[in-house]
Amino acid sequence: MSKWWWRADYVETCNCAHGCPCNFTMIPTHGQCHGVDAYHIREGEYDGVRLDGLNASLVFAWPGPIHHGHGRGVVYIDDRASPEQRAALESILTGEVGPGGPFEIFRSTFDERPKVVVGPTSFSVDGRRAHVGLGELAAVKVGPIISDMDGSEANARLVMPDGFIFKDGAVVNVDDGRVRGGGLEFDYRNCSAFIAEVSYNQ
Repeated sequence: MSKWWWRADYVETCNCAHGCPCNFTMIPTHGQCHGVDAYHIREGEYDGVRLDGLNASLVFAWPGPIHHGHGRGVVYIDDRASPEQRAALESILTGEVGPGGPFEIFRSTFDERPKVVVGPTSFSVDGRRAHVGLGELAAVKVGPIISDMDGSEANARLVMPDGFIFKDGAVVNVDDGRVRGGGLEFDYRNCSAFIAEVSYNQ
């Protein structure tokens, strides 16, 4: 089996209420789940192929709770990647190379292999603010949760010692999210987001 690892900045967004009940083994807020998970790989490797500095994302939608299956996914890969790096990221994010992060688990809940798109990406994180751009496929803007009482920014974190996606993340807000492509089309805002640092297979 191929060996891989990475350390990455991570932005997770979905249409659930802040904190996302899926993290507590509960049913999604609206019964179904869709969103974008994005990674900026600080450093990583797949069978000797370095992945440092690249971006990769998984766009997803399930008609019900994730564990009920019938999901669809699109893997989006940074067009700065070489052919070898693209192949590595495709194998990882489609869940074909075994354990590490959520990819193998998510693949088991999709009806078919995620589509793979290669294109320009943007990824930025600044405190409780983040932006992810996936060419024509998706764009997500994330910011702090703002108090209705005094306009202050919520300073909250979700800590999950056994979390398989992230273990400690800032709880933030989807200011605006849009997906158009790969058989998926949805908009979402004022809902759950997290900003975290992740380490897989280390």
